[in-house]
Amino acid sequence: MTFYTYGYLTTHHSSWQYLRIGLIIALLAVFVGLFVYYLRHRWNVKYKDMSIITGTLLLLVLGFQINSLVSLRSATEQTGEITATVKNVAQQLDVQPSKLAVNATTTNTNLLIKAPSGYYRLDYNSDGSAYVLERVQLHRPKVTIVKE
Repeated sequence: MTFYTYGYLTTHHSSWQYLRIGLIIALLAVFVGLFVYYLRHRWNVKYKDMSIITGTLLLLVLGFQINSLVSLRSATEQTGEITATVKNVAQQLDVQPSKLAVNATTTNTNLLIKAPSGYYRLDYNSDGSAYVLERVQLHRPKVTIVKE
């Protein structure tokens, strides 16, 4: 069973975003350079073809980036929900949030919290607005903790 620490939940971001932004900037620079070169030398058609190919690649990577940003935004909102839940549980258990670990990165109906004093289960009501925190005993737990 995998548990994620509070630090992991608050600092886990995709590092691919920076690489994709760098790729977009590089493709844009190549596209502008090829297109300007084609406009100066209209007799050389290969630069027109290369600028069209580069522009197509630029649009493709830009589409991937927009899709990734939308899914990152959704994941960030869900992570915000789970971190708020971890903070509330930490207040109830009178421990620091950094000492807790949770078995999911999004709120769902089967959340387990690993605290220094043991394992706890969050039992949500039907509309998900409140929960009951109850202590559970795991039989032979094989726990992996993912940290920042």
